[in-house]
Amino acid sequence: MKKLIFLIIFSLANSAWAYPKHLEVWFLSIDRTSFIDKILPKQKYSPMTAKLQCQQMGDYCFDPQVGLYKLGQGDRIQEAIDYQDMDKAEKHKNIDSATSLDRDMIKCDKNSGFFDVFCGKAKKLRQGKKPKLEIWVDISSTMKQVDFESFDQMCKRESFLRGLNDKCPLNKKMKVYMFDESRKELGAFDRVCLNAGLNQVDRIMRDIKISKADNLIVITDIFEAKEKFVNFIEIDAKGIARGIEKPVYAKDLKKDIARMQKMCK
Repeated sequence: MKKLIFLIIFSLANSAWAYPKHLEVWFLSIDRTSFIDKILPKQKYSPMTAKLQCQQMGDYCFDPQVGLYKLGQGDRIQEAIDYQDMDKAEKHKNIDSATSLDRDMIKCDKNSGFFDVFCGKAKKLRQGKKPKLEIWVDISSTMKQVDFESFDQMCKRESFLRGLNDKCPLNKKMKVYMFDESRKELGAFDRVCLNAGLNQVDRIMRDIKISKADNLIVITDIFEAKEKFVNFIEIDAKGIARGIEKPVYAKDLKKDIARMQKMCK
């Protein structure tokens, strides 16, 4: 009897999770050949001919190749500034923008004699047909080791998404999210080339569990290929973990564009 009760509870718990119909997680490895070709020539050239620039911006310096940084002793970088952290910390105190809550609380008096543009609650946007393809792209700091071109070139993740976008338009047939410690809907393709912060495997697993996507592709790096995560993908979610037995590199992403485009139809 106890065994029967346990099986019922276990089945009910499993049914609470949605899981995608089709799941693939791609673990990208470091392409050492490409890394050597791109990085070593710059190291030979830069110290000999290029000098670190310091265009003064308040307490910081600005260099086109580095961004904002604090200057230390001997013209060395003391502290590079993470733009993502600055965006989170920055507060625009001088801009008073009405939030949806503010608009909801405005009282509309027909006898007031004036018109308030925020009168009443905002109408919800009509929800279209759910895209059949979802792409989740890792933008954490470790991704810089597997997919980084230069500050003025498109990374492989961006190139891959732009290639998909031709037949799987963003927000129509394809939904794209970027993630580090949290997951955010993509607003611009070039945002996926940012590499900052950490990510949490437990959070990714939780989000996959509740995903109702028809086809979900998660792009991350080999550093996240922990046994717990791989077992979750292959056993719990009945998905595919790529890049474990045979390395997958960022340059290989373009090979899957045609196959992914079929998933969004």
